[in-house]
Amino acid sequence: MRSRTVLVATASVVLAGVVAAPAHAEYYAVDDPADAPTSLTDIQRLEANHGGDNLLVRVRFTELMRSSVAGVSVFLDTDRDRRGAEYVLSSGLGDGTDYVLTRAEGWRAMDRRVRCDYSARPRWGKDVFRAVIGRDCFDRVPQVRVSVRMGDQADGTQPVVDWAPKRHRWSVPIASGLGA
Repeated sequence: MRSRTVLVATASVVLAGVVAAPAHAEYYAVDDPADAPTSLTDIQRLEANHGGDNLLVRVRFTELMRSSVAGVSVFLDTDRDRRGAEYVLSSGLGDGTDYVLTRAEGWRAMDRRVRCDYSARPRWGKDVFRAVIGRDCFDRVPQVRVSVRMGDQADGTQPVVDWAPKRHRWSVPIASGLGA
């Protein structure tokens, strides 16, 4: 009888934890299928960690090369009532390219540069693009959603585009926590 009581109590505690779990997290990760086979910069994985001070976004690629002509855009949604992104960090993925954080309307970057602390860089030996965006850049909102687009002119004729999680789709809301 005692083991049955312990089992029921344990199951109740676990179930309460599952039911009370939030609909968001401070960390998000999604694997992306091989859906841009004509580009070496096919997105394999998107990871985002919304910490107390920064939002850290990592995009993993099949193969990232210094000679790449591809680019990446990290879209940030801070207002679910507005359609599309409010911010976008754009960067090249090859050697010598630069990056910029701008305001966005819908899914398009605007010419309004955001002045705050952020950094971004490709890490060719690790096949990853890493961006760190200070929470002050987006008014320290309690949660953000992330979407990433890669564009590549692999053969110069037809542009290759890859999205994570999917085209014009967002991650779950990522609440600010203590990480990053």
